This record gives sequence, C-alpha cells and structure tokens, in this order.
Amino acid sequence: MDQVTSHFNQIRDKIGASVQTYVDTDKLPNSFQEFQQTAGLYLNNLKETIPENIEKYYTVLKNTSKDEILNDITQLKVTPATVTLSITTIATVLLVSRLLAQSSDDEGSKSKKKNSKKKQKKKLSRAQKANKEIQQILDFVEEKYVPEIDEYLENYSKLDSEKIQYTYNYFQEMLLKELMKLDGVDVSGNEVLRDNRKKVIKFIQDHQARLDKFKKEAKF
Repeated sequence: MDQVTSHFNQIRDKIGASVQTYVDTDKLPNSFQEFQQTAGLYLNNLKETIPENIEKYYTVLKNTSKDEILNDITQLKVTPATVTLSITTIATVLLVSRLLAQSSDDEGSKSKKKNSKKKQKKKLSRAQKANKEIQQILDFVEEKYVPEIDEYLENYSKLDSEKIQYTYNYFQEMLLKELMKLDGVDVSGNEVLRDNRKKVIKFIQDHQARLDKFKKEAKF
C-alpha cells in the first residue's frame, strides 16, 4: 500500500505541474473545440505519467470502499483514491472556470460594442429635426382629430345643444394648439421646410373652416 501511495504521489506532482503549466502560460481553452484539444493533450500527458504496473493501482482502487474514501478525505490522507479524486476535481474546475470566464468576457465585449453603437447614433441636423416635427404634427392631426371631426359632423344630431357647442369648441382649441406648434418650428433659411409647414398649416385651417361652416349651418 505504501508503495502504491508513493507512486501516486509522484503522479500527482507531475500532473499538478502539468496543470500549473496550462494556468501560467494561459493555455486553458477559450472554446469547446479548444477544450477538446486541451483535454486530449492533458490525457496524453496523463498516460505518460502512469506506470506500466497500473494493475496495482486498479486493485487498490477497486478494493477501496466508499466509506474508506470518505474517511481518508476527512483525515486528509494521501491515497490512490483521494489523489485521483483531487486531481480530477482540480483539473475540471480549472478548465470549466476558464470557459466561464471567457464566456463572461465575450458577453461584456458584446455589450460594450452595442452601447458604443448606440452612442455613435448620428445626430439629426437642424433641418431634419424641423422636418420631423412638421411631419409628426401632420400625422397626429390626421390620425387623431380628423376622424373625430368627421364623426362629429355626421352624428351631431344625436347630441344635445350643449354637447354640440362643447365639442365644437374643443376641436377648434385642439387644432389651434397644433397651429401654434407649427409656428414654433424653426424653418428659417430653408424654403423647402417653409413650404412644407405652409401646407400643413393650410391642412389644419381647412378643418377649422369645416367646423365654422358647420356652425353657421347648424345655427348654434
């Protein structure tokens, strides 16, 4: 038994040095493919350290019970079983921890690149910003108020006189607010933007005129 333990101590030292070489020289794998290659090299190294009379070790391990192994580990005894478990555990932990660390670094790198792209988003020019504001006002009036005005003019007879007056005032006020927004858009020095703004202003004023015409006809 002492001879077997002595041999295992020698194997442990050789394999430990091999594992340390991978750590010191940064040779641990960065991908699953490299992990397979490293594992192959590691196994070849292990084969070179195993003596020819391996049957002795096998016999000792085979005849060692689970309770004996646990007892040896608890008492920190160096035996073929405890050395084998220790070497296997250490090697596995080192390899897996490196893979996890590399994965974390890759995720961090991707996150930094993504944030960098967001920061590099092109800033709108003054003309582009003004054109966007004009378009947003037009879209809002078309989608929000025009359908409601159409429905109001078609179904006003179902409303009482107070509701008719209130709804009319509401639409006029909301359309006026959008005209004021357009007036605040900076189109100085740009005839195209100025023309676009005029068109949107006329569009809104046309709907104001519809409401005024309706009021005269409904006489309220």
